[in-house]
Amino acid sequence: MSDTATSTSTIALALAGHLATLKVADFSDRARRVAIDCIIDTIGVSLLGATEPVVSVLQQALAGDRTQGRALVLGGRRRAGVLEAAFINGTASHAADYDDMAHAMGGHPSVTLVPVIFALGESLGASGAALLEAYVVGFEAECRIGHVVNPDHYERGWHPTSTIGVFGATAAAARLLRLDVPATATALAIAASLASGVKANFGTMTKPLHVGQCVRNGLMAAQLAQGGFTANPGALEHKQGWFAAYDGLANVHPERLLQGVGDGLEVEQESVGVKQFPCCGSTHPAVRGMLALRAQGLVPRDVETIEIKTNRRRLPHTHNPNPQSALGAKFSIQYATARALIDGAPRLRHFEGEAFLEPAVRELLAKTSVAAYPPTEAADSHEEGNEMAADITVVTRDGKTLHAHAPHQLGRGGKDPMSQAEMFEKYSDCAGRLLPEAQVAASFEELLRLEECRDVGAIARLFEVEETR
Repeated sequence: MSDTATSTSTIALALAGHLATLKVADFSDRARRVAIDCIIDTIGVSLLGATEPVVSVLQQALAGDRTQGRALVLGGRRRAGVLEAAFINGTASHAADYDDMAHAMGGHPSVTLVPVIFALGESLGASGAALLEAYVVGFEAECRIGHVVNPDHYERGWHPTSTIGVFGATAAAARLLRLDVPATATALAIAASLASGVKANFGTMTKPLHVGQCVRNGLMAAQLAQGGFTANPGALEHKQGWFAAYDGLANVHPERLLQGVGDGLEVEQESVGVKQFPCCGSTHPAVRGMLALRAQGLVPRDVETIEIKTNRRRLPHTHNPNPQSALGAKFSIQYATARALIDGAPRLRHFEGEAFLEPAVRELLAKTSVAAYPPTEAADSHEEGNEMAADITVVTRDGKTLHAHAPHQLGRGGKDPMSQAEMFEKYSDCAGRLLPEAQVAASFEELLRLEECRDVGAIARLFEVEETR
């Protein structure tokens, strides 16, 4: 590929061409249901995240940029320009780390999309059907790129939610802006220079900032392309392009980009799941294992030792035996598992204030060890095996050994989706931190009917609050 590639067979053009074929009228009932569930879930966790300190700090840093616009900044009534609103709302969406997951992407797909489609959609007066279409298009884009670069990309320390998600944000914005295939490809090529985020910052305010930057940059890439900005259409596969810089050309698989097209959209795949617990998804298998033992009658006072075994990919960012903050506790597999035994499940309150210092939790942390499954082909498989599974072994004070296995499952989705009642319970728990009860119920019902909405500004008004409480 030359330094000024003009080939019509670049990765960006191939992906843009595929995305152009996706139309809301052709979506299956399953695609619609999953998309709506994920959008509702993301709005809920974004309203929750709007109350987090990271959002206050970010808004203070942006205080000099008070551009008026038509996009709601969650946590109040102020409307800003779409870039600022997307930036703040994107950061809020990931602040509580309670957002959905997609295996192909290796991260959290909806937080890179929902802040974009609502900020841009409200400013454009777009319909709910247009938002739904843009969401599915963006979801498809980021997962398709994920197929090409994972698992290497994830293991190198990149934060795929932002480094891959920027392509989803770009594609979603490009659809709402009605960019054609060449312009969409250009937007994706611009986005290749705007990807960022390393996992070293997990457990700090910078992790949700990754998402704020991602949605802002993806939206900006689409706007720039709309205005005639130029970029190398081969920016992904170029010898000094995104694939080479982020993963090394020997570690990517461009042939996977469009594999399986025709077998269902990415949003329809089994490995898309909503989070049931408000902590890092990599801790959830261990939580499920401990809940199984608790259901058998295990109580904290009976425990002599706890051993957690899980896939090695879960451990670099969750092996945290001594969390030093509420945020850090979200990335402690030991802490989340202890909470499962003590309280029946990790809840929002367990990641607030100084809950991580409670003596009962600290006692269990001291008794807990963590190890990776022995290396095997199945254990190391990115596609199957036990990547999202865990074993829990507890030795009791009277010498008994109890064991539980939580099989591979990415959140609640696929064959085990959350019911509408469970979705509302989570949504109200999150949104209720900002909205009064009646507003929570009304906004949930309107989001369920998103595709029928003629102007999403009407839904956005249901997220307005007098002030952040």
